[in-house]
Amino acid sequence: MATEAPPAPPAPAGPGYRALARNSAVAAGANIANGLLSAAILALCAAFGQTGEIAAYTVVTSALAFVLIAVGGGSALLYLNGTEEQRTLVRSQWVLVVLPALILGAVAVAAFYDRRGYSLSALAAAGVVVLGNGLAQLQIADFTRRMRFVSSALLMCGSKAASLVMVLSGVPLTAALGAAGLAQLVAGEIVLGREGSLRQVRRPSVRQAVAAYRSGRNLFGFAVGDLYVARFGTVVLSLLAPPAVMGSFGAVVTAYQAIGGVLQSALQVPMIARARSRLGIERANHPAAFSVAVALACALPMAAGVAALSPFLTRTLLSLPHPQAPAWLALFMLALPFMAVTRALMFNWIGDGHYRWATNAVAVLAAVLTVTVALGVPRFGALGAAAATAAAEALTAAAILVFAGRAAGLRRRGSHNSTDTDTMRP
Repeated sequence: MATEAPPAPPAPAGPGYRALARNSAVAAGANIANGLLSAAILALCAAFGQTGEIAAYTVVTSALAFVLIAVGGGSALLYLNGTEEQRTLVRSQWVLVVLPALILGAVAVAAFYDRRGYSLSALAAAGVVVLGNGLAQLQIADFTRRMRFVSSALLMCGSKAASLVMVLSGVPLTAALGAAGLAQLVAGEIVLGREGSLRQVRRPSVRQAVAAYRSGRNLFGFAVGDLYVARFGTVVLSLLAPPAVMGSFGAVVTAYQAIGGVLQSALQVPMIARARSRLGIERANHPAAFSVAVALACALPMAAGVAALSPFLTRTLLSLPHPQAPAWLALFMLALPFMAVTRALMFNWIGDGHYRWATNAVAVLAAVLTVTVALGVPRFGALGAAAATAAAEALTAAAILVFAGRAAGLRRRGSHNSTDTDTMRP
């Protein structure tokens, strides 16, 4: 007589509020420290006269960033949030498509800029840096998925600190970054052991790579939409404003995006906790509002502080010549809390496997931003671009909160099984 299989043991409880908040602080702090180290390295290289190295690094990383988006899309997010089967598909995708595309892209960029007077050795070394950074995305995802944020922070910041020491010793910028990045990859694989991404590659196939693109199609849309939101206003302004305006505005936008990157690093912690709960690794005991609370706890003090200090930051620290630069930065800080709320909810949906919801949300943001930029930039220039970002983030946050409230009501009525299941199939 057949007997019933014993029930699967329940997943252990995940980290509590304090542990999640602490990990969020570690992730955000690592992002800040890494950014400060990068700024110090670039400042030293400029002081040492390595302008050619900086130029080569800038053009290669900028060009290959678009290659990585085009061929990789949302694969890093899928690797972080997906099932083990989907993660296997992503490894095939990276081995057979993404890395070869980056290599070909690096060769093409080096050939193009070599004819324009750039150092070929610096271009080649910058290509190695980009390849290492690409592989590091999967490795950092392995650490994040296992909630090992301290180890990841030490590796990331340790690598950048080693680059700083090498630059101080006279090593060229691209060579220093490349050598330290490769050392970081080796050290990371040693720490991860058999669970490391590079050791898990097993007979990659074209069929698996194609399946990875199919599984991550919505996350690809999310990545493209996020890039559009980050760049659209600046691109439109560059077509209408003189270079003198763009020089100051570019510095302000870069500062805003750096602060936004810190926030998104913190928000990845509750996102991966929700993914681990969905995958049965451990139970997440925090509601969706926890991510919003983390977002606001980080965004509101930073927005208020940076807005209050905007005259000092733009005129004294950055020495920006345009008189409206403090107003631009203040408007971007007005956008920051709304941006934090929308990204918190989007990351929650990604962690829960609702990839299409997150993609639709960023598509709404992109559409609203297109309208506000079209209305504001031609008439008000750079001030209109900053105001357009704030208006778009605020309007989208209101729309997403309404949708999130309705979705939560449906789940409470027992309808949460009508999820984005097609995005979760390989």
